[in-house]
Amino acid sequence: MLERIRRTQRIFDVVRGIEEGSYRLPSIQRSFVWERNRICKLFDSLMNDYPIGSFLVWRPPTNMQIRCRRFTKDYKTGVRLIAEEITPSPTPYLVLDGQQRLQSLYMGFLGSYDREYLYFKVDSNPQNEENDLRYQFQFMMPEQAQEDPHWVKLIDIVNLRIEQVPEFVSEQFSSDTDDVKKIVLRNLSKFIRVFNIDEKIHILDVEEDLPYEDVLEVFVRVNSGGVVLTKSDLVFSTVVLNIPDMEREFIEIVDELNGGGEYEFDLDFIIKTSFVLFDKGAKYDVNKLKDKQYLDRLEADFNALKSALLSTIQFLKSDAKILSKRFLKSDLALIPIADFIYRQPHQQIPDGQAWKLRQYLYMSFFMRFYSHGPDGKLDALHNIITKHANPNIFPIEDISKYLERRTGISFRFLNTMLYDLDLVLNITQGGVTDIPQKRGWSLEKDHIFPQSVLKEKNISDELINNVGNLRLINKTRNILKSDSLPEEGIEFFGSNVPDLKELFLKARENLTEENYKNFVQYREKLIFNEVNKFLSMPRNDGTGDAPVPV
Repeated sequence: MLERIRRTQRIFDVVRGIEEGSYRLPSIQRSFVWERNRICKLFDSLMNDYPIGSFLVWRPPTNMQIRCRRFTKDYKTGVRLIAEEITPSPTPYLVLDGQQRLQSLYMGFLGSYDREYLYFKVDSNPQNEENDLRYQFQFMMPEQAQEDPHWVKLIDIVNLRIEQVPEFVSEQFSSDTDDVKKIVLRNLSKFIRVFNIDEKIHILDVEEDLPYEDVLEVFVRVNSGGVVLTKSDLVFSTVVLNIPDMEREFIEIVDELNGGGEYEFDLDFIIKTSFVLFDKGAKYDVNKLKDKQYLDRLEADFNALKSALLSTIQFLKSDAKILSKRFLKSDLALIPIADFIYRQPHQQIPDGQAWKLRQYLYMSFFMRFYSHGPDGKLDALHNIITKHANPNIFPIEDISKYLERRTGISFRFLNTMLYDLDLVLNITQGGVTDIPQKRGWSLEKDHIFPQSVLKEKNISDELINNVGNLRLINKTRNILKSDSLPEEGIEFFGSNVPDLKELFLKARENLTEENYKNFVQYREKLIFNEVNKFLSMPRNDGTGDAPVPV
């Protein structure tokens, strides 16, 4: 057995170890995601002697081959790295937790971020905090750093010995005042102590002879670095070990499904979908990823799987009008849709079937079908789809009966379902794009008649927050709205319906509880009918009309 790793180490020793290849990343580690300001904050935290958490590593037995990759020295935004080598000899330590922090340290000392290098402002006064940092670190181009000699590259500091610091300060900063020189001297001495003298890195290692399944479980549970990993992320390495080309294929399909960030699909979704489509059962089981029959099927039919998933996303956008993660209440609900499409020629939805898929998808949301025990339900739906007499017809009747049986809820759109506000408002507004928390832009529920005005009229909260008084608008527009009565030309679903427009204007001109209630209740009915029509559900007025595809 190899000698155990030292539990505490100097930061720069670990950085050197990364450079020499003693520490590497297993293929299942996700990409580096930290931005420049977060890296700078890490270095500032260390200079303040703040703890930054421990790191977890594992050295696989010499007889076990694991695909891995080196840490990135010169990081480029948007580049996805692929593991391209089997664990070399001597066996390196694979980092199970701490990738983001170690990658940041390595890049800060020996690499670059989009061609910019990390500099430390050696005359930083920790008493004068700037940009949420006591000690100023910044990525910049060398020519930019030359404008102020106090910006010094980290590698030029860490290699100094403590006894060399006074001479270095005298030579490099001779024109500074004595007070500034004292600050520089103190900062450089502390930098060397923090990064190259004190043992600041705390490393935990997984027992070498721990069973592989237990290593996987350890990996799943560890989350101190802030990047949640699922078991599928880890055992995916088993797949790429047997089929190396699959790593790139899986990473590319996840990127394609997520588009420009509209959705948040991950490897777990892809793998579970493949389990269902390839008749392996939805339940996650590591042994399935080692099964030769599954691996052969995955390699042979991956293009069909990919086409089915891409067609599912196209359906999601064009037919279901779900344009972002916010309105996709369960990723798992898409698997039966992909299952049906996968079995079609060229993985395209047959004519006349899209409305059935849409109806199933939304009703599974409204009925909270996937809220518990999803694996058994996915297997049951897979059985219904694959056993149907006509593979070109989505068996909505059998599926609706199964949803009713499992939930105890009637498979029809009910008034109580109107209060799934995101779903309902998204439908009535024809599909709304949500860009969460970017540049201050986000999507909010807006009251057409402001809450404050209605409260002054002693109107009940139930009526104030009725779906008939709500719409989705972006945060900026909502902020700019005043708390006065709505403008006469305000836009909302139903504003072009003459009867509703008349009720709106009447309530606006004379805001009584009766006038407001008439407006809200009429609009609520319009919304109900619109959703019912969108879902192609039978009318609920006792006529028993057949569904009309829309």
